Amino acid sequence: MKAVMPKITGRIGKETVVAAMVWLLIPLITGICAVVWAVYVQRPRRGDLWHDSARHRRLREVFGGPMPERSPLRTR
Repeated sequence: MKAVMPKITGRIGKETVVAAMVWLLIPLITGICAVVWAVYVQRPRRGDLWHDSARHRRLREVFGGPMPERSPLRTR
């Protein structure tokens, strides 16, 4: 007696191939977006000279004055 094996075809439908390609595109697009975001975040930025100098002046005014008295509520 001869064993009868079911015939298996190696055909894959177009829908299966397209679905697999779509699922593989998701990590690819995510990776590309991550690289673009990292390049955008790491770019050198020009500082605003007037804003920075005004902030420095305010900081000097705050730290240049006398120290505030210690609060009687804190006992350490």
